[in-house]
Amino acid sequence: MAEAGESGDASDLAASTPLTVADPVVLVLAHGDTPASVRNARGHLFEAFVARLLHAYGYSAPTTERLNVSADGIELDVVASHELSGQRAITECKAYTSPVPASMLGTFHSKLVTHRFDTPNAQGFFVAIPRLTSSGHEYTRKITAHDSGFHVLTAATIAELLRTRRAIVDCPLEGLLSSDPAVVVTEDGVHAACLELDAATRKPVRVLVWAAHGAVPTAVLDAVTTAEYAQGCPAVDARGAAPAPHTPRPETPPLIVAVSGSGSDFEYHLPAAPKFFVGRRRLVAQLGRALDDHAGVLVLNAKSGWGKSSAALRLKALTAQRKGHALIVDSRTATQKRFVTDALSLAARQAQKARVLSLPGDASWASLASAVQTLSMATWHAGPLVVFFDQFENVFTDAELTREFRDLALAARELADHVLIGFAWKTDLVAWTEDHPYQLRDQIRANATVIKLGPLGASEISILLRRLEKAMDEPLARDLRTRLREYSQGLPWLFKKLAGHLLREVKEGVTQEELASEALNAQNLFDADLAELSPAEHEAIRYIARYAPLPIGEVMERVTGPIVTSLLDRRLVVQVGESLDIYWDIFRDYLTTGRIPVEDSYILRMGPSSVARLLQQVVADDGDSHVRDLAQRMNTSEKVVFNLSRELRLLGATAYEPNRVRLLPDIWHADDREDELRRRVASSLRRHRAFTTFLALSDRADGATINAYARELPSAFPAVEVSETTWIAYARVYLQWFEYAGLAMQRGTAWHAAPEAGPGTGNLLGGPLRRRLRGGFPHDAPGPSLQLLLRIASGDTAVREAERRTAAPLLIIGALTETSGSYHIRHDGLVVDGAVVPGELRRLMLTVPGVREGLAVLEADPRARPQQVGQAVRAALDASWAPSTADVVGKHLRSWARAAGVNIRPVQRTESAQPQEGLF
Repeated sequence: MAEAGESGDASDLAASTPLTVADPVVLVLAHGDTPASVRNARGHLFEAFVARLLHAYGYSAPTTERLNVSADGIELDVVASHELSGQRAITECKAYTSPVPASMLGTFHSKLVTHRFDTPNAQGFFVAIPRLTSSGHEYTRKITAHDSGFHVLTAATIAELLRTRRAIVDCPLEGLLSSDPAVVVTEDGVHAACLELDAATRKPVRVLVWAAHGAVPTAVLDAVTTAEYAQGCPAVDARGAAPAPHTPRPETPPLIVAVSGSGSDFEYHLPAAPKFFVGRRRLVAQLGRALDDHAGVLVLNAKSGWGKSSAALRLKALTAQRKGHALIVDSRTATQKRFVTDALSLAARQAQKARVLSLPGDASWASLASAVQTLSMATWHAGPLVVFFDQFENVFTDAELTREFRDLALAARELADHVLIGFAWKTDLVAWTEDHPYQLRDQIRANATVIKLGPLGASEISILLRRLEKAMDEPLARDLRTRLREYSQGLPWLFKKLAGHLLREVKEGVTQEELASEALNAQNLFDADLAELSPAEHEAIRYIARYAPLPIGEVMERVTGPIVTSLLDRRLVVQVGESLDIYWDIFRDYLTTGRIPVEDSYILRMGPSSVARLLQQVVADDGDSHVRDLAQRMNTSEKVVFNLSRELRLLGATAYEPNRVRLLPDIWHADDREDELRRRVASSLRRHRAFTTFLALSDRADGATINAYARELPSAFPAVEVSETTWIAYARVYLQWFEYAGLAMQRGTAWHAAPEAGPGTGNLLGGPLRRRLRGGFPHDAPGPSLQLLLRIASGDTAVREAERRTAAPLLIIGALTETSGSYHIRHDGLVVDGAVVPGELRRLMLTVPGVREGLAVLEADPRARPQQVGQAVRAALDASWAPSTADVVGKHLRSWARAAGVNIRPVQRTESAQPQEGLF
């Protein structure tokens, strides 16, 4: 038969009635010099075999209409005529390793009905090897009850037909422990075969082959020996064969390694054991339903490090609660098809020991088919049996092995009352090509209940934070707690990695203030892991990462024992069965590519204009300032200075130094400091989740408004829970930084992705930096601001800290510029002869978003009420203001418009209603 085949629509595989998997295997074996010649020879052999089957029904000289032979199976369409009546018959053959779905049966019957429009008495033969699915058998019964000219041949009916015609006979040896009967089709004729089993392991020890008469040709025995069916066992002629030697097989059987859980909350090298599993009530409920509803096949999908292995261990605990047994298998040791059957065998024998089931006396683990049959015949005493394959993405590198797992997933539907087969693979695999068995992967998923895992939420991170405080034996500082929420991104592995780092640092005497100042991220932590290694250890770990999982013997040929032991002791390398692998797939990816699939996720709270005030003071100190001096000169607190400098550390402009703010030497000594600073900020922001979120929104909605962007940000920070207004504030700050870095540009009320290598807007180290709108313009009356403008025009450029709010509107419209705490008028024509020029003021005001729309209302109706004006500004900005906010903006814009020369009239007061006469 074909190696393994496509199964069609997986929705047809839902079992309506249990079936016993006892079908013979049909082996079509041929010789050839190349794979293509072998496929061609097998195809013609199968044609001849089908012709022989049709001849048994009285049909001869079949004509082939289509023949397709591939690794997926053999497909053949033929047309034949009856030797006596001339009645026409069409035949469609599907030879796979998995059951043929009902959809293919239905398609063929529809084709037969259409064929009968021209040939009314046409017969139809559908050959389904090894058999149909349960729903396919049910469909067959419905069709044949009303259509006597429709016939279905399965491997079992074919074998019975050959037996009645004496083409094959029963095994001449009696008292055998055997399984997997086969029909062997070769150029030397048709023979029968079976696998003889070892009495203890119930695995094959040899293949018995026999002819209906006489001896089996040597060429047939050789062909069977080299076929996958034999699994490396010798093929012998059953007639006169000596008893099989009961000696251990020379091959090393596939090693089945169970997944182990962690021994503490923050042991990030292992998945969380059920004792340390946190929250995820929805996920736990879904796992429970998969068990209770007899799902048959379960797939857990998530990105790297999102907790698939921990969820699998939680499923094991849920199975134990239901008095069942679960085996969670590490798929990294899967290298051959035998692995699948051996995993089922181990799980079943463990379940029998736990009194969950009793295996039948003729149990067989010779093949996947016989294993499924054995489980279907077991006697069940308690709960379900779960066999879960974790780290399954490693299997996708081998198409044949993936196909065996696919066949297991299809067969699992028939065991669904008692067995659940599970798979977990990561969904952030990239560069899928035709070389990867994505169709087989999709068939597994289409036949399964799929559960997608997301990151941890804010409440779950809160639980972990409390556990971290308990492990530290001291409360977490508020700032450090906040940073952990942001940096961890709700990813279980990253939070545990960060927590482990903090625990080690605190143990060594590092203060929480110092820890909070760090720009924590996964790459820094991985770099710290590597910094402790010697050059030889560096070379060894990168070699293992490049080829992992790698057999220990191969590693020892290149790496010395002490180095391997050192890497194992540091837990950077782990042993998986007889192989070595990197402790985490994300770390392995980092070692091989230099990149990690985790973006930065810190929250920026201070905009460029606020940071510029600090930087310009640092520039005045030649790039190196003391925090206390900065606080005094800026008339603020040291905590504010710390927060402002934190933004610079996150953006790659400064490094942490206690009580100091110092620009990095590469910036300070650059030919163009501003350009180097902008480049570093842009580089940092490109790696940030907030920027990725902005790009996606901008592409989808043709621009991102502040409010729309604020609604997207919570998904980028799943572990952070703040109010809607706070998200709006964060969105505004990010957009301002994107604009400074040349990554975004504003058009109207929306921001758009900037062209590559955009120039950026504003200057942090000196020169004008336009102030940004916060909730509309203006929020204050113009009088004090215009008086300050005239004072500055007279030469008094010093502005006290208390006057900064008064100067803010002038900075927003671009009337003033601030440099190192001094203010200057940007436009010479704005103040003439000690008076503000209205036309120039109006021109500057129109550059501010929303003002043009507000002025348009006033120009159309000089008596327009403040609410009308404010509502026009709110609509232009797409803002979510309360009515009172719109009223304030409209009221003050009327005053600014008057100062700018717009004709403004008093608001018409509403007269009180007068009482009507004659009511009393």
